[in-house]
Amino acid sequence: MRYLKMFTIIFALLLVLSACDTSSEPSPFSSAQVSDIIHLGGLEWRVLDVQNNRALVISEHILSRRVWHYEQQLLTWEPSEIRQYLNSQFINDTFSEEERAFIVETTLVNNINPWYGSAGGGADTADRIFLLSLDEAIKYFGDSGILSEYAGSPITHLPVTLDDEYSPNRIARDPETGIASWWWLRTPGRAVSPRLDSSAVAINGAGEIFVYGIYLIMEGGVRPAMWLRM
Repeated sequence: MRYLKMFTIIFALLLVLSACDTSSEPSPFSSAQVSDIIHLGGLEWRVLDVQNNRALVISEHILSRRVWHYEQQLLTWEPSEIRQYLNSQFINDTFSEEERAFIVETTLVNNINPWYGSAGGGADTADRIFLLSLDEAIKYFGDSGILSEYAGSPITHLPVTLDDEYSPNRIARDPETGIASWWWLRTPGRAVSPRLDSSAVAINGAGEIFVYGIYLIMEGGVRPAMWLRM
């Protein structure tokens, strides 16, 4: 009887251990450094940042083309259709259960568009997959100072795009055709008229930041980003 009880305890412990997720497993990204290309979900990801045992990565290529939202309205990142897609269908279809265990849920700060302050950034959100913000695109692909130079200026004095020496760093291509195309950020663009002008910031095919924004219902390139446990 004593041996049977001991066997039952050992068996129960084995069940508990087998039920543990892969968060206790060593991360295959532990040696990742900025600018490295890593592979996950059968895709290439570029490392943008490394801090606190986590790595921020973005897809090296444009993975798909989608609308930012299915209708024109004054909108922020939180309720957008593209955010819902990335954190449901995309993450589930792209990564295995084991791979998803390395993707960290992150609190995102969604600031206003500093060139078009009428477009509010919205509430902070908790996401596992997301688009870069305008601030992050500047931070990780190169900051020439042009964004801060114009911040707070009257709308009539603002250029439509931000073109600087770092534009080539922001170019992204279709992996099949190799053609450069524009891709979405999560920061709202101008919002003079909610129905007609609601938009989101994007990077055009030349790597210029289209700070003015592109209509939400346009199909733009998607380059998902995420923080991975190292």
